[in-house]
Amino acid sequence: MHAIDLAELAGTFVRGAAAQVGLRLPLAGNAPRDYWLTARFRHENWMHDLSQHRDSIGRPGTSRRARQWDEVLPIIQEILLAEPLARVVAYFAAVIDELGIDREFSPLANGVLAAHIEARNRCLHLIVFGQSLPVEQAVILNRLRRALESFNDQLLSCLPPIDNCGLYCFDKQQMLRQRTATAALVHHPIWPALHTMCLWESLWQALRNRLDWRTGSARLNYQLSQHILRLSPAASFDSFGIPHTAAWGKLLRPSPEAQFTESHSHPMLPQLTTSQLLSERQADTVNLRRRD
Repeated sequence: MHAIDLAELAGTFVRGAAAQVGLRLPLAGNAPRDYWLTARFRHENWMHDLSQHRDSIGRPGTSRRARQWDEVLPIIQEILLAEPLARVVAYFAAVIDELGIDREFSPLANGVLAAHIEARNRCLHLIVFGQSLPVEQAVILNRLRRALESFNDQLLSCLPPIDNCGLYCFDKQQMLRQRTATAALVHHPIWPALHTMCLWESLWQALRNRLDWRTGSARLNYQLSQHILRLSPAASFDSFGIPHTAAWGKLLRPSPEAQFTESHSHPMLPQLTTSQLLSERQADTVNLRRRD
């Protein structure tokens, strides 16, 4: 699985996360633990490859350095492409932690993000200070980084606000302005889906001619995507398997009064006791006899 699919998955996750928060649904099964473990394995592979590359480019030989850069470029690209998903998941974990829906996932998701930021910083250090990196490749990687940073902040603006949002975005002020500009549309039934789809299409148009289609962690990327999809319980989807919208999630979540009513009778019918039903039936019988 190529890392560009993980960037697309970030938009899909945001669409479902808004409804999951509205429904106040806890996370499903062992998916949080599996997500952390798989991300940890992938991070160790990244660190091993980056460490080997750093040692290799320090040795003499221009042609050797050029070959080493060509081999490590898919790893650097993968780290940059996968970052929005790590930030979106960690932000969502912080949201459900603040709301008291699930307090155990946030430390795991933030641990994954911290490791990802470490890998990102090593990549940026290599891009800036690495020897013999072709200028055109450095330009492509820098444009990739900037496009993904903007994509990440616009996705986060679709999620509910939290106190420490600056830990998950790149430009806090820009993200807050984006959230304010679209505040009236967040609860529209189809706006979040259309907005995230447009964001993804814009990112795809900007990157499709600059991507290296080699991948460093195809198997782990796929496993990670499956664990993230499993974070959402079955109640987050309708009978057709389509994620509920944020507005629909609020409608589906019963109020305390409705929950009390449902525990005793149908919420749309008046609550009648057995004695009331018997007395009404006796009255109907008397009326029929009088008519006869």
